[in-house]
Amino acid sequence: MDFRLLKLPLWLLAGGGLVLTGCTLAHKLFEPNITREEITEIRYLDQGWTDEDRQLFYNTPQGTELQGLHYAWLQALELPFSREKLASADNMRGWGFIIDPVHSPKSNAGAIYPVGMGSHQNPEDGSRRLDLGCALCHTGELHYRGTALRIDGGQAIHGMSTSGFGEFIHSLGATTAEMQVNLLKWNRFADEIAGDDQQARAQLRRDFSAFRKRFFEFAKGPGRSSNFPVAEGRGRTDAVGRIGNVVFGYNLGIEDNYQEANAPVSYPFLWDIWRFDWVQYTGFTNQAMARNVGEALGVMAPVKLIDENGALLPEGEFGTSTIDVEGMQCIETTLRKLRPPKWPEEVLGEINITRARQGKNLFADQCAHCHGPHISEPYQWPLAAGPTDNPARQRDVNWQWDMSGQVGYDADNRPVRQDWRESIWAIPWIDISVIGTDPTAATNFVEHTFDPGPLVARDPTAPENSAQRRVNAGDGLQLLINKLVPVLYKNREISSDGNAIADYDGLNVPFRIVNKAAYKARPLHGVWATPPFLHNGSVPTIYDLLSPREARPVRFGIGHREYNPQKLGYVTDLRPGNFAFDTRETGNSNSGHLFTDADEPGRIGRRFKENERLALIEYLKVMGNPDYAERLGGDPQNWAQYPEPPASAIGEQACAPYRHSGAPQLASQHGNRETRR
Repeated sequence: MDFRLLKLPLWLLAGGGLVLTGCTLAHKLFEPNITREEITEIRYLDQGWTDEDRQLFYNTPQGTELQGLHYAWLQALELPFSREKLASADNMRGWGFIIDPVHSPKSNAGAIYPVGMGSHQNPEDGSRRLDLGCALCHTGELHYRGTALRIDGGQAIHGMSTSGFGEFIHSLGATTAEMQVNLLKWNRFADEIAGDDQQARAQLRRDFSAFRKRFFEFAKGPGRSSNFPVAEGRGRTDAVGRIGNVVFGYNLGIEDNYQEANAPVSYPFLWDIWRFDWVQYTGFTNQAMARNVGEALGVMAPVKLIDENGALLPEGEFGTSTIDVEGMQCIETTLRKLRPPKWPEEVLGEINITRARQGKNLFADQCAHCHGPHISEPYQWPLAAGPTDNPARQRDVNWQWDMSGQVGYDADNRPVRQDWRESIWAIPWIDISVIGTDPTAATNFVEHTFDPGPLVARDPTAPENSAQRRVNAGDGLQLLINKLVPVLYKNREISSDGNAIADYDGLNVPFRIVNKAAYKARPLHGVWATPPFLHNGSVPTIYDLLSPREARPVRFGIGHREYNPQKLGYVTDLRPGNFAFDTRETGNSNSGHLFTDADEPGRIGRRFKENERLALIEYLKVMGNPDYAERLGGDPQNWAQYPEPPASAIGEQACAPYRHSGAPQLASQHGNRETRR
């Protein structure tokens, strides 16, 4: 956050030169930057989930915190220099969050929180803290003629991490600062939270002061504006850049480790990811738990790693954290049931089957060689059996963790973990020189390096900050996660008994890292519901993606959710509250993934004729959907042919504390509709 934007109004307020009550200048200056939606109906598409599954995904905590913000506080906070509630339904929708009258988390007072903003109990003081769950960034919505189509596991379009003027996080910071000097505003807040109880009000002031201190300390460190020369805007975050800065700069207390996070990426869609051998945009890791713990650290889950001298804390103190591995296991188990969304003909229009058949053949000829899915036999992952073993040539390996899974032996009597999946989707890496899309995210991952501090013992004969000592984000996370996850398991009494660690790890997969300047080519079932496109969200529609580069929009609006069913993507006009996406900025290029007859970088296929683009679009609407397989004359992408996930009694048990009463009902596009104003 840029503190210079807060100083003038607060100085005026504190000095009384301009009493900003009812507030004219400051109210206008700090008004929320929001879009306006006109929605009369919500439809939950048939994605294989029950209502209970959806409730679990929306509400289950993962242990993250917003610098200790208490859950009840959010509903009581006001906009800066205003008496209007900051987290009103209209404001939260306007910032791109999803408000669901049925499934959204609710406070004790009945206030509705955005999908994915749940709560957990902080172990240190017993307070209930706001928890930023998986669903916050991985639930999407498409709007068309007043109908909101819910895309569970889809791409969020909020600007949670964007600190621009009028955005959610800036408004939260501004009102937090104002409350320090505006007694009337503070009293209204305290009345709502603590009432007339003077002891409770005093405690509230202490707790809120501690939150404010953490909030602004974080904003001066990993959250400072100079770390983000490229605006993330709506629906994007530089996830790896943020994780690196939080872990290696903030958590390890090494100021010099802060790096520019100038490669924002879209929030990826989640159906079928349990089938992938490697995940993340650059395909840098393979294990669910390691991925989720790394994400939780980036989303500010409190964790104790070092003492006041910067040394690792001793056993028993190291790794103390709010990270909820049971919640993560529950979410992961629930996501394995999630299917791609089905095209709703009654809302978005009927399918031209003749054209879709043409598109099916084009996809097989032009797209399937990269996007597959490339189905493989389940892997035998080689393991380290002792402290000197490193069969996968990793930067770091924890052999005890490796051997805590379900261990077998290969033909040469070497220890392996046999993957529990019936089959795996082998996801190919496409080198940045071949795919030609914006390389910043991939090159940053490989080239940005950090001092690992106490995670690596210092060589007294080597220079203090030698190149050999430094690590990139993937290798550095491996150093930490190899130490941290076993501690989290131990603290929660999760052991190898009954293959619990194998299950929590994610289908008996050991943790590995791969460093490649490349992007993975994932299968595309349901891709019609996941705009914008390319890893950085630089192309608003599939039609634009299939068009020559010179026809792709250079600048377009992102932030509203109005859908274009002809082009498969967002309507691109700039509206109030939108973020102006400029593809000429670093990290934002819309180059590459080109279908062209010109010999140029990023060419992956021949130029399509207009009727071919439209045929591919028609097929992508229903690709893999078993309801259309017969009419398509068969479909090699039919998702009914893929095996179900392995049953997980341990995963279902992890969900038990988070379940809601009532028999689950299948959430289908026809049977579950809600209206909203």
